[in-house]
This record gives sequence, structure tokens and C-alpha cells, in this order.
Amino acid sequence: MAVSKLKIVLAFVGIYLIWGSTYLAIKIAIDTMPPFLMASVRFLTAGLGFYAVLMLLGHERPKKRHWLSAFIMGTLLLAASNGSVVLATKSISTGYISLLIAMVPVYVAILEWLQNRKEKIEKLKICGLVLGTLGIITLIGPQNLLVPNGINWFGIAVVMFGSLSWSVGTIYSRKVEKPSSLMVGIAMQMICGGAVLGLVSLIMGEHYQIANLHVSMNSVLAVAYLIVFGSIVGYSSYLWLLNHVSPSKVSTYAYVNPIVAIFLGWAFAGETISAQTVAAGAIILASVWLITAGKKKEETAPALCRVMETTSGKQVCGAIELASAGSTRSSL
Repeated sequence: MAVSKLKIVLAFVGIYLIWGSTYLAIKIAIDTMPPFLMASVRFLTAGLGFYAVLMLLGHERPKKRHWLSAFIMGTLLLAASNGSVVLATKSISTGYISLLIAMVPVYVAILEWLQNRKEKIEKLKICGLVLGTLGIITLIGPQNLLVPNGINWFGIAVVMFGSLSWSVGTIYSRKVEKPSSLMVGIAMQMICGGAVLGLVSLIMGEHYQIANLHVSMNSVLAVAYLIVFGSIVGYSSYLWLLNHVSPSKVSTYAYVNPIVAIFLGWAFAGETISAQTVAAGAIILASVWLITAGKKKEETAPALCRVMETTSGKQVCGAIELASAGSTRSSL
């Protein structure tokens, strides 16, 4: 039976708008909450709740070796990557962050080449790498490159570290054994990532702030939004789409999310949209398109899309494996 077009449209709206809005939600959440503590609560709540529901529904329990791989992926894809986004939101705009994260496919392309230098890099990819570098320089501003206090270098470095961590996690995820249920694997990663973020929160001494915290209702609602919509609804929409439309169409969210994030930051957080930001955004998104254009021919190849069996017998394409074909998410 053909899938309803309305369902497909609604799923795309989910990954376009929900994922694009998570940057603003993070900004609101950490306005009155310690950043790493907030991120830990978000992923632990979503992961534990999701895992419990899946077990009640009869999904196969994961093996011990699956927890080890989930811990590594949760650390790389969620703790380091999302933790970097949360920390950087304190110092730079959400629009900047979303554009810097849009460079993930560029980093993945570089890592893939470093892994197998015998393969010749396609001309489109080379152009994409050059454009991506130019886009970063444009975003930062040539005038700020030689001025120490011209821009918040710490925030930029933190986001780029998080993007690199997501890229390394993407490469790593292709080689490890995962649970038979993709959903269970995602829940495990959220649990492990949330636990690591909680440990970082303790090391940073954020627990000393709890007694004097005055958490606003806006922050509470923002965290609830991130848990329900950002981590569960948005990602479920993403997985559902991978099972019903081509990965190249699904990956278009990589170009829409930064636009949504920049607009929402301007509309609700008072962030400015300069001509320089617009130009940098256009260059970066063009570089991402060039990097991912060469992937479209490979989408039907079994090597790119390892099929996982769910307990219901349906087949889904490993979501993390397709991250190199256009994923820019580090915030889920």
C-alpha cells in the first residue's frame, strides 16, 4: 500500500522545523539551567523512557558488547557533540552554531579520505572542501582573523570540536555491531551520552549551583520540548522517512535546519542576521551540496545502507550510517 503523502509531508515538517528549532530551545533551556546538567537530564530522560517502552513492547534485550559500542557512540555523537553545542550557545549565536555544524559532511569526507588515501577524491568533493573552508572564513570574517578580540574564538572552536566528534562517531558507527533493533540502539546511545554529560556536569561543579537555581518555566518547557520533540519525535520521523523515501531526499534537512535556526534566533532571541552571515551560509550550504552530490549514486549500494531487522520484521536503513551523506545533526 502506498504511503500517504500527508504522512511524508508531516514527517519532513518534523525534521525540518523541529530539528531546526532545537538550537533555540537549547538557548532557552540553559538560560536558567547549567548547560551540561540540562543536556544530561534531556538525554537520560529521553533514553531511559524510550528504552523502557521498547522493552515493554518486546524488543530484544541488547548484549553487553552492544552497551560498549553504545557508550562510545553516545560519547562521540551526543556527549561530546551536543555538549559542545550547549556550551557554545553561551557565547555565540545559534545561527553561527547551525552553520558551523552544517560542515559535518565536509569533515566526514576528509576522514573518509584519510582512511583510504588510495581512492581518488572526486572533483566535486574537492570543490566542496575548498568552498567549505571559504565559507568558514567568511562566517568568521576575514577582518576578525587577525584581531584577537574580534570574535569569540572559544565558542567557534568548541562547535568545530563537536562537529569533528560527530564525524568520527559517524565513521566509527559503521564498523561496530549494533542491537537487532535500531530504536533500542538509539535509546542506549542516549542513556550513555546522558550519563557522560552528567559526569562532565559533576566535574564542572554544576551540582553546587542546584541549591541556588531559579529555573524558569520557559527553561522547563524548553527541556520538555527537547526531550519529546527533539530527541524522540524528530528522530523517529527521520528513521521513518529513511524507510519510505530516498536518503538523498531525507538529507535535504541539512540545508533547511540552518535557515530555520537563523530565522528563529532572529525572531525570538534577538540575534542579528548580517549580510556576511547570509553569504557565509550560502557558501557553506553549497559546499555541503557538492560533498553530498557524489553520494547519491551510492545510495542503493549495500555497503552504504546496512539493513537492520526490527522486531516487527520491517527493514530500516541505519540512520547513523547515512550521516555522511548529509547529516549535520549533533543535537538530535
